[in-house]
Amino acid sequence: MEDHMSGISFRGLFILLAAFPPGLVAQTDFRVLPYLQNPAPEAITIVWFSNANSPGRLTYAKNNAPGITRASTPVPAAALAYSSWESETFFGRQAPAPPYRHQLRLTGLETGATYNYSVEQGASRFSASFKTAPAADHSIRFIVYADSETEPESTGQPVQWSDPTGRNFNRVYLLDQTLGYANNLAVINARHPDFIVIAGDLVESGGEQRDWDEFWRHQTHAEGAQSLAARTPLLAAPGNHEYYEGPALDGYNQPGSERAINKFRTYFDFPKNGSSDPEQEGRYYRLDYGPVTLIALDVANDSPHRSDRDTNFHLLGENDPAGGHAPAFAPGSRQYLWLEQQLREAQRRSRFTFVTFHHVPYSVGPHGWPPGEGSGFDDQSGVPVRALTPLFMRYGVDAVFAGHDEMWERSEITGEEIGADGLARGHKIQVYDVGIGGDGLRGPQVGLLNPHQKFLAHKDAPEIWDGPRLADGGKHYGHLEVEVAPLAADRWQAVFTPVYVFPIFDASGSTYLGYERRVYADVVTLISTSLPTAVDTKESGVPASFKLYPPHPNPFHHRVALRYDLPEPSKVEVKIYNLLGQPVRHLVDQVEPAGKHSVTWNGEDDTRVVLPAGVYLMFLRAGKFSRLAKTVLLR
Repeated sequence: MEDHMSGISFRGLFILLAAFPPGLVAQTDFRVLPYLQNPAPEAITIVWFSNANSPGRLTYAKNNAPGITRASTPVPAAALAYSSWESETFFGRQAPAPPYRHQLRLTGLETGATYNYSVEQGASRFSASFKTAPAADHSIRFIVYADSETEPESTGQPVQWSDPTGRNFNRVYLLDQTLGYANNLAVINARHPDFIVIAGDLVESGGEQRDWDEFWRHQTHAEGAQSLAARTPLLAAPGNHEYYEGPALDGYNQPGSERAINKFRTYFDFPKNGSSDPEQEGRYYRLDYGPVTLIALDVANDSPHRSDRDTNFHLLGENDPAGGHAPAFAPGSRQYLWLEQQLREAQRRSRFTFVTFHHVPYSVGPHGWPPGEGSGFDDQSGVPVRALTPLFMRYGVDAVFAGHDEMWERSEITGEEIGADGLARGHKIQVYDVGIGGDGLRGPQVGLLNPHQKFLAHKDAPEIWDGPRLADGGKHYGHLEVEVAPLAADRWQAVFTPVYVFPIFDASGSTYLGYERRVYADVVTLISTSLPTAVDTKESGVPASFKLYPPHPNPFHHRVALRYDLPEPSKVEVKIYNLLGQPVRHLVDQVEPAGKHSVTWNGEDDTRVVLPAGVYLMFLRAGKFSRLAKTVLLR
């Protein structure tokens, strides 16, 4: 059942108190509270930042076992200094000194086990828990989003919200960016993911320390919406904003751009990529987690500068004269050769292979235009990243997670995978723009087409208005939830659920009441056969068994969807009953082919009379298979 959550701070307060029990909340010695990095089956990294140059003490234990205590070594984090402009503008030239970084890698842990941990720093103490990565035969759930672009100035600043009708060109979103992002994180927290991936543009200006302070307040600070990163490993790929020092600083120019990306690299501890340029560590990497492989890339720049291969006309990278260390990604580059090796290994190892980076290559957003300047072009285009598609197809990448265009769009690319056995098989790659984390909510560009597009929230989730109040649909902040689980006969399933966080208002449409987790009508299911190949038999595939999925959303206001699997052609009946056992609506009564099916109910009976709020039973019979599911209708 979906949670109907209050946007007023009571729920957030409850979560914070649960995470930080009374007596453990004084955190004045921490600049950034502890958070999790680089999860593995037998290890994990814990990072935090202190104000003082003094060691911390970390104690961890599984269940009631005796605790193990380790001391940290503080390292000056000079990269996290406030610029002189920030100090003068916001701190009266008295900005805090750079903090000290603490990092401990805990090893020798039990696979898939939960540990409690506490960190003492000066007089402050912080407690939370972590879970190690599971074995390769276990289910996992993770979350992906992009474009949170945090900055203190986001508070009180709702973004432009393009009108699908084209009538209102000055419309702004219903919430400001700070609250929208906080609500998104609260929904994510309630789903207890194994890890979180941010596909770039974590902050507004990578070189402005205040923007990073705002980011970590959202993730871990007691005054933020969630302390999510203290319990859930946080992964990320750099976006163009991580390379942007700021409008009042050096922008994308060097060396300011490298100063900006080094803040990103200071905060995160990712698996090593072994680059011959040590400055490229932390910019791209591979993580094996349970049954999947995740590969994060840096596609912020390529060469020649300002050519049709360049994703940023303002940034100079590793192959540009006077450039920084932003890695090239096109065929033949160091990152490309590394990527091919990782994909080759992942194809043999993992049930599913996922790739994340920032610049979405297929899009109808402003960065979907080809590289260039002027009308019909874009100087930070994602189109050059299409150079990686043949490699992705060759090694059977299942999904690509990107952002940059700040809209919810899914594309599907078809081709052939060459399996580890050398045989060619039909394959599809799902390409997502998940850039609705907490900043822009854009609509499509006029005249720009994406022939691969399968879903675009702007047009495929129409807004439903009840007078002045939005009742459902539309573009909202949200994320992609991915659940990977085993099926029968050595097959695996990956379900991609597009989640939007719907703001609830009173009948007048003027008083904000809270938010609700809802799902766009574009749930995608991939089926993986036995290794070494991963063949997509998405919605058209034949399921292994009969199955009834939970109604969604639940509770619901206007419509609820019921999905079910048929492994063979079957006579199907779907009916709605009230709690008196009386049938009130007949939805399906026919023979249906094998496959994945769904039906929706709008809360009306067979005579189209609107039924009252209450609990109803959704009944499915398919041959000899029958199941009941409960749903709650709200009015």
